[in-house]
Amino acid sequence: MQVRAEQIEEHLRHTLSPVYLISGDEPLQVMETADAIRKAAALKGFSERDVMTVDAQFDWGALYDAAGALSLFADKKLLDVRLSTCKAGQSGTKALQHYLEHLPTDKILLLQTGRLDKACKSAAWVKKVEQLGVSVQVWDLSPAQTLAWIARRMKQAGLQPDNEAVRYLTERVEGNLLAAVQEIGKLVLLYGSRPMTAANIMAVVEDNSRFTVFDLADAILAQDARRIRHIMRILQEEETATPLVVWALADLLRQLYTGCENIRNNLSNQALLMRMPKARQGSFQTALRRLLNADWRRLFAMAALLDQHSKGVGQDVSRYPQRLWDEMLDLALLLSGREQ
Repeated sequence: MQVRAEQIEEHLRHTLSPVYLISGDEPLQVMETADAIRKAAALKGFSERDVMTVDAQFDWGALYDAAGALSLFADKKLLDVRLSTCKAGQSGTKALQHYLEHLPTDKILLLQTGRLDKACKSAAWVKKVEQLGVSVQVWDLSPAQTLAWIARRMKQAGLQPDNEAVRYLTERVEGNLLAAVQEIGKLVLLYGSRPMTAANIMAVVEDNSRFTVFDLADAILAQDARRIRHIMRILQEEETATPLVVWALADLLRQLYTGCENIRNNLSNQALLMRMPKARQGSFQTALRRLLNADWRRLFAMAALLDQHSKGVGQDVSRYPQRLWDEMLDLALLLSGREQ
């Protein structure tokens, strides 16, 4: 069966499965899900734990041995297997299949790996885990989900923030939940259960947010000018390669232009939509309606100029690096329909 990360505590209150698979790239949710499973297992008598870190030199015979070995003092054992990739290789696949076909009654298998790609999701051993145990796929949180997550964690910690305080903290830590937990802990020490405003948080919280160029594209489609500026500032502070940012803007521009051309010619945009995440498809279609009468010549001219400037060509760009970031922000705001 599949269980969401936020459902794992409720699941563990009712049952304990013989095998768990946690997959995903968001470290805090992966860590807390694994911790919850380990804690529940210990309460059920699985007091021993073997940690196996799988790399290129890992001997999968260790899993065969651990599965068949009697636990010390007859205590039950948790096998904590950590894979760097969901692709276990031929020997790993064989060992996992064997284990799942001969589940020991005195062991729980906890598998942790990165995000499952399409090939891994269809692998026989992954399907077997879902049949016999629990699969928890951890996803990065959307801006709205992050806001709700921050509000919930602050409340659980005993804090009393107003809505603006929650929003401000979310902006400072978006994409970095580990930093969020650290900052919430700091706020608990400083403010306890007293009411809290955004001004209180400004005084003590650093900007620990992390973004990619794909987050920038989402903000543009959402017409969120404030978020666009914030993301651009973080990308600049992190010294993100400007050609990468220009590529993201140009790629989004080409997709929007193609979509608008399809609409004007009564053609379907289904193939275009299928190449992007489902969460982006709605805002993309809204953006198409907004941009049907856009000045495409101007937009493409700006993108072409940005491409040159990102490569150090023209207007003494090397002497004025801030100019390039300002130009990229101008194009992002234009695409969003929130020009300056």
